[in-house]
Amino acid sequence: MLIFGALLVDRDISITRNEGTHVTTWDSVVEYVRSNYKIAGEDTGKVKLIFEVGDMRTQVVFLWRETLENGAEEWLQIESPVGKADKMDLRAVLEEVGNKVCGGAALIDDHLFIRQSMPLANLDINEFERPLALITSTADRLERQFVGGDEF
Repeated sequence: MLIFGALLVDRDISITRNEGTHVTTWDSVVEYVRSNYKIAGEDTGKVKLIFEVGDMRTQVVFLWRETLENGAEEWLQIESPVGKADKMDLRAVLEEVGNKVCGGAALIDDHLFIRQSMPLANLDINEFERPLALITSTADRLERQFVGGDEF
């Protein structure tokens, strides 16, 4: 179970906070996140969040501003680290990720991340909140299962 603001979230509960609210630019995403979450770090095109996920564990989540078509399309990427790739059975991790509806695996600087991207052009807040919860919980579950600790 994850704690998101005042919401307790697990994979079977949908988030209904601010349904109908649109976050259609990076700036509107950051504004929404600032007003609903505690930001652990912020830089141009990047926001860092840390969630308490239970059992004295935390999970780091990054929000990134990405662009396509020479900046014409603005996208949001939600990303959470699992652990060092050389410390886990990548085939088993990828098989587990293959069973998930939301999130794919990426290898960045020897670390495995779970991530999901979405265009911002007409993004509704529930299309941000639910993937945020799923990416966070999936990364934490995989870290617990395949790394055994709580590095992130």
